[in-house]
Amino acid sequence: MENLILVVDISSNSVKIALVSEALTLNSVITQTFNVINEDIDGFAKRIDMNELWNKVSTGIQLILQDHRSREFNIIGISTCAQRIATVFLDNQGREIYGGPNTDVRGIDAGYIIDDKFTEKELFEITGHSPSLLFCLARLLWFKEEDEDNYNKIDKVLMLDDWLIYKFSGEFCTDLSSAAESQLIDIKKGEWSTEIIQTFDFNPEFFPNIIESGSIVGELKTELIKSFNLKQKEIPVIKTGGDTQASLLGMGVIEEGDIGINLGTTSPLQLVVNKPIIDPYRNYWTSCHLVNNKWLIEAHAGNTGASYNWFKEVFLKDITDDTDVLIESYLRKTEAGTFSTYAYLGPEKMNIKDQTSIKRGAFIFPPPYMISEKLPKIEDFARSVIENIAFGIYENHQVLKTIIDFKTKTYCAGGMAKSNEFCNILANVLNTKIASPYIKESSFIGIALNVLKGLEYYPDYKTIITQLIKFENFNPTSSISKNYKGIYNQWKYFKQKIDDL
Repeated sequence: MENLILVVDISSNSVKIALVSEALTLNSVITQTFNVINEDIDGFAKRIDMNELWNKVSTGIQLILQDHRSREFNIIGISTCAQRIATVFLDNQGREIYGGPNTDVRGIDAGYIIDDKFTEKELFEITGHSPSLLFCLARLLWFKEEDEDNYNKIDKVLMLDDWLIYKFSGEFCTDLSSAAESQLIDIKKGEWSTEIIQTFDFNPEFFPNIIESGSIVGELKTELIKSFNLKQKEIPVIKTGGDTQASLLGMGVIEEGDIGINLGTTSPLQLVVNKPIIDPYRNYWTSCHLVNNKWLIEAHAGNTGASYNWFKEVFLKDITDDTDVLIESYLRKTEAGTFSTYAYLGPEKMNIKDQTSIKRGAFIFPPPYMISEKLPKIEDFARSVIENIAFGIYENHQVLKTIIDFKTKTYCAGGMAKSNEFCNILANVLNTKIASPYIKESSFIGIALNVLKGLEYYPDYKTIITQLIKFENFNPTSSISKNYKGIYNQWKYFKQKIDDL
């Protein structure tokens, strides 16, 4: 009998279902995309079709379990994570009134209400987050002002991962890794902010109880056990939380001074600290880890994987269907900063206060000259895209390293971490050793690890990581790192010129 953990991860545009063994090996994965609906012409207001989303979750589970029918298996637990900031409002019958993705910024129209009650500094001191237009606080106020009928129907306010847990178990709860992304949590106290809730006259009953991540919430609903055609009578449901925090857990980032880089569509970098530290310039977020009494300071390099995927689609798709392999070969045969070819496609130092300006994408390279026989080729442009991503990460990594006064340790996982060449470039640009788990889909591993902790298979997170997660290390070469320092300075010089356009 094979013991398996069923995990669900809802990212920005896909539902991913996986089966993970109790030894934290990834058995199988099913991925389905879902639609995000634009509700206005400008694209500010966005909505998730929650019926479609739940259908993708339930059918995905049925499919992945069906694929394993030829094998004897036992589901020892179910847990989930989901995109941060995404929010769901339910009525008193548990029906979805609204589901909004992390890209829904309808709250921009409610900003003046917040500004009348709190200064930016006051709100950031309480919540560790800005700008307000992104978060649940502003969305609630938008409904209160713009859609009073639906606002009056609200009975529960959940983050997207909380909603998944409710759908599986029927229980209402949240954890700090999820709730801290609502801009309604007092980040220092680790509880719903009474000051914010009372100031805006929200019903305190909107907000579910906060439980510790890794806690058993309840059992999988009987009707779902039947629907999934499972033989077991009871399957525990364990709370995890935010997808980024789950990824950190899956790459072993749990100790103070650890920096985790999630190399996905975007690349958040998060530093683990033992106490909440509030950025006095209100740029870098303070959030909560899945690990109890651990906080995170977050910097963000922007659209890293998105830039990489755009380049592949536009420039390489007609050459080969396996564009990742092609870029890997390009990286092997090109050198750092080759032909002084630089890309500017978005990845950069986090700057919350400069998110509305329209920036230009650009490539800078030596043009054809009659006296030159060597000119940049497609492989050089590919490398420049990769180096742009590494430079954006570097700028944020440098900031995080200055927050604490002792040595940090850096980890990475995610889609781009599957490229050894990219990981080597990143280690050389950062001039830092990078540890990367062999299973790059670290959110799945983090969720499953949380199940093992919740079921008390192991005494603590550190024991699980030490015994079950294996790493490969990428070490910088001093001469290459020194070379990259000069290349970065030149890249930065041109970037300042482009930003002025």
